[in-house]
Amino acid sequence: MKTHFSTVIQPLSRFARFVRPAASSGLVLGLGLVLSSPAHAVDGCKLLLCMAGNWKNISQCEPTVRQALRDAAHGRGWPSCDMGGSSASANQYVAPQQCAPQYRTSWEDRNGNIIYSCPYSGVIHVAIEGQAWSRTWWSPSGDSVVEWLPAAKAAFAGTPGAMDDQFDRDYAAWAISEQGRLAAEAAAEAASAQGGNW
Repeated sequence: MKTHFSTVIQPLSRFARFVRPAASSGLVLGLGLVLSSPAHAVDGCKLLLCMAGNWKNISQCEPTVRQALRDAAHGRGWPSCDMGGSSASANQYVAPQQCAPQYRTSWEDRNGNIIYSCPYSGVIHVAIEGQAWSRTWWSPSGDSVVEWLPAAKAAFAGTPGAMDDQFDRDYAAWAISEQGRLAAEAAAEAASAQGGNW
């Protein structure tokens, strides 16, 4: 279900550090201008605001973010915004071994080297007034998942649908699987040690 852009703006406007006090009176007017102006390139301020919320469910945001991700996949620069004081978003390419653990896979090649793989080749860091807000893990194919950080979770606590919890659900499933794998390894080692004592 698609939601409106105000789903993001309302909780953010309550998050006092999002906008400098001098700029707060013009926030709604400024957002209207940013959101309604036609642009050939991705507007960095609209992109920042969109990425601060559940952009996949906001019809005004999805095309903007997807275009920025396509541009990044093609090596184009990441848009910037000077509207939000120390609020910003920045793209970083990541090596597979730096991938979030629930998405990282590894195997050993025939020479004994560990090879890592990750479906995501980049991560976009969003900061709101200097506080880490979210990380969007993205792939050139257009897939992405958002990791919401504590400041965002606190700001959106009373706003259902403002955040997509896919990252957290994937992590929880991975953690359970990892516990089972480690328990199985420990049991195999214990059985092997027990067998060696006979």
